[in-house]
Amino acid sequence: MAIQGLISSLSELQDRNGATIAIFGVGAVLLCALYAFRFKADDGPPRVPETIPFVSHTFQFATKPHSFMAHVLKTMQNLKTDIVRARLAGRNTFLVVGEEKTNALFRPNTGLLADFFVNLLVGVMWDLSEKDLDRWVADKTGRLKVPTPGYEHVAQEDRLWLGWHHLLAENLARTKPTNDLTTLFLDKFTAKIASLFPAPTNEWHPMRVRGFLVEHQTDAAARALSGDFLFDKNPSYFDAMRNFELAILPISFGPPKWIRPEPHRHRRRYIDMNRKYYREALKEFDWNSPAASSPWEPVFGSPLIRELGRWALAKGMDEETIAGILGIQVVNQNSNAVPASVWAIMDTLTFPDPALLKNVRAEADAAFTLDPTTGKATFDVSKLVASPWLQAVYTEVLRLRNSFSITREAHRDTEVDGVPIPKGSLVQAPIPIAHLHAVWETEGYPAGEFWPQRHIKTVETVDAQGRRVTQTEFSLGKRCGYYFPYGGGPTMCPGRHFAKQEIIASLALFMAEFDVEVMGWVMSDGSPSDRKAGNGKGFAICQPDRDLEVRVRKRW
Repeated sequence: MAIQGLISSLSELQDRNGATIAIFGVGAVLLCALYAFRFKADDGPPRVPETIPFVSHTFQFATKPHSFMAHVLKTMQNLKTDIVRARLAGRNTFLVVGEEKTNALFRPNTGLLADFFVNLLVGVMWDLSEKDLDRWVADKTGRLKVPTPGYEHVAQEDRLWLGWHHLLAENLARTKPTNDLTTLFLDKFTAKIASLFPAPTNEWHPMRVRGFLVEHQTDAAARALSGDFLFDKNPSYFDAMRNFELAILPISFGPPKWIRPEPHRHRRRYIDMNRKYYREALKEFDWNSPAASSPWEPVFGSPLIRELGRWALAKGMDEETIAGILGIQVVNQNSNAVPASVWAIMDTLTFPDPALLKNVRAEADAAFTLDPTTGKATFDVSKLVASPWLQAVYTEVLRLRNSFSITREAHRDTEVDGVPIPKGSLVQAPIPIAHLHAVWETEGYPAGEFWPQRHIKTVETVDAQGRRVTQTEFSLGKRCGYYFPYGGGPTMCPGRHFAKQEIIASLALFMAEFDVEVMGWVMSDGSPSDRKAGNGKGFAICQPDRDLEVRVRKRW
């Protein structure tokens, strides 16, 4: 390793956190010697170059995951390989791309299990009580109706992961409850817009797209899911939630608390808010009242949150555990859907070809109805999510802005597409690497460029009168193995259907509500930016590191 590279990396660490520089500096030479001694050339997959052995990759993964993935992708491209190795949080980690290797992570009974992510979820994000943590970690039966082999003897009522997953699937994956939740969200969002812009006029209003959606879309979606009580009792809840989101990776993969305490403080603040809310909600709510079976009520909000709480109480879980489970649903709903909606609107508005905005707005208008008597605006949700151009924008956003990695742990010596994986290793299918693969290059447009047309095809068909007509359709083509924004297999995100509807509905609502003039890219303080937004921080969908300043005028 070059001395200059070491000095450069240590300087970067000094800039980020002065308290850590001495620790990393003292250990660097020892780590280099250990690295050279332990990891000689072998017959395994090539290793991703690392400036400071055992340190650089983990630090970059915890603080700038998208930058780490770009480094891995460049290594794969340079070496013309679809599997490489790195050290993350002290674990030997294989990073893979390609349909065959990725599918190995999604298939059950391959020796690769999701326990690593499960422990991250229940240990870091849910912050369970010690008693309940032991129960959740001990449940190895999986989420499917048929238990994991070897655990057939476990009674169904004792299968916590199955019960939790079933409630999420019933309330976030089935058509009616998902559409109902999306409609409730849209009702709240349109009401907020109506209060801010009371009537259509020729007056233009300044707006920053990211700031507007982070405040108002988050509020509408969270209240539709979890009611009003949580947020009215905690006025700074959303600020705490956003800091909690950014704390997850540093807590999971970064230095210990005594070196970097700030993420742990953010986590504690958010967890405490949820626990306070849940204690007061239990006192407020009458489980024998009609509200206990209503489509929405202010204390728990939607049936999902209410039924999750009821189920957890019936399982004898502690109040602090239930508060963590319910609180993380608010994070799961907003941490990805809101920034994805921001990207969808900003990318559509700034796309060089104005035909994209025209097509997106036409599809939004086609699904939109304004009651002339009441003035109430409604959308046909099913029509929205089937619209080709809206789907194309949504797909491009999730393809380009995702920094998450599907992670599995080898519980025995196994193989991935013929490559030996030793027991105890981690195997990751990094979503951004698959999503930026060469298979996405289309008609001269690089894989890393936002270009929704790559998902659009025109087909000829015959209409009801027997006439041949041309129509536009959405299609991933033969690239499904390189697109998995919500994971895959039994642990695929159960909230993906509602997330898709929320993102597409937010894009459609914005375009249906407003005429827009783009003013330019700005920094968080409002000063002009010298470039457009890029991928910033984020646990899965990256936050834009810039905002788009626009002028808007109400259309109706």
